[in-house]
Amino acid sequence: MNEEIRNNIDDEIDLRELLHIIWDKKLLIGAITSIAAILSVIYSLYLPNVYTSSTLLAPTAQEDSISSSLGGLSGLAGLAGVSLPTGSISNSKIAIKRIESFEFFSKYIYPDIKLENLMAIEKWSSKDNKITYIKSIYDVESDKWASKPSAQKSFKEFQRILNISQDELTGLVYLSIQHKSPIIAKQWVDLIIYNINETMREIDKKDAQNSINFLNESSKTVSIQSIKEVVSKLLESQMQTLMLASSNKEYVFKTINSPIIPEEKSGPGRAIICILGTMLGFILSLLVVLLQHFRKNSNL
Repeated sequence: MNEEIRNNIDDEIDLRELLHIIWDKKLLIGAITSIAAILSVIYSLYLPNVYTSSTLLAPTAQEDSISSSLGGLSGLAGLAGVSLPTGSISNSKIAIKRIESFEFFSKYIYPDIKLENLMAIEKWSSKDNKITYIKSIYDVESDKWASKPSAQKSFKEFQRILNISQDELTGLVYLSIQHKSPIIAKQWVDLIIYNINETMREIDKKDAQNSINFLNESSKTVSIQSIKEVVSKLLESQMQTLMLASSNKEYVFKTINSPIIPEEKSGPGRAIICILGTMLGFILSLLVVLLQHFRKNSNL
């Protein structure tokens, strides 16, 4: 019992000593904290604004109808020697994976954007809609790169500013681009939506046409009535796919909320940067004071 009381007294003395040390060095602590706060403010002001343009997409109605019809006919298709998708993976999920792929970027994004707007942009001015580039990377006057980024390196940067996700319950897809220019952010979201709809449309049209050609040839050689009926149903299904792919502009995704040019920045969080910088400065100042104190005592 006495030992416990003694320990409590020692702890109280140590705490008092610690507070006494901090109070004696309050000017040094205040100076270091103030310097950290000022540096945090300067750093946060130096960072360029970042803007986010986003859209909300819904899988189109024809996707469900085509998937269900193909799923019901997939067993029959095997009898006719035709391979059809089972419908276990929706077109929207496949489309999302395509958007995230290097193949999609290299074919439909990389050729249609100014590479300097992805890899060398420094800041954007809202006053005159002027973009400033990092001169050590890209010289806008001579249109020359210090070292032109490869498609793979550009793809990694594009992945960093791209965000796409799907709500498993509703199926709705959220797509956004973060960029230092709000205008470019909106343009690139539009570019993705257009190209993914066109890509998926052309793939389905090609697959459907190949199946139709094969089924037409097969129908000429089939003599069994039941197989003829299977081929007829498959032809009808593939013709439906081809018709929908040819007629609908929004083939895979229908736009619920169109992307806009954002007026307000989404980053950086300058207030958070300043608060964290000040806190780190305060903690650093305490460590400096305590290290000085213990070093001084160890030399005595």
